[in-house]
Amino acid sequence: MSGKVVSLDASREKAKHKKKEEKLESIQKRFERALPSKETDSKKKLLDIFKKK
Repeated sequence: MSGKVVSLDASREKAKHKKKEEKLESIQKRFERALPSKETDSKKKLLDIFKKK
């Protein structure tokens, strides 16, 4: 029997990572709806929110 060896740990890690990315995207969308801004870059948006005025 010759074939590829598939690591279950690697596929689990990929699934966890994908789930975290999806969760992050949903949080970002909710954040944007709650506090809309004209800025399109998410890093700049966060910096603008926390800058002292």
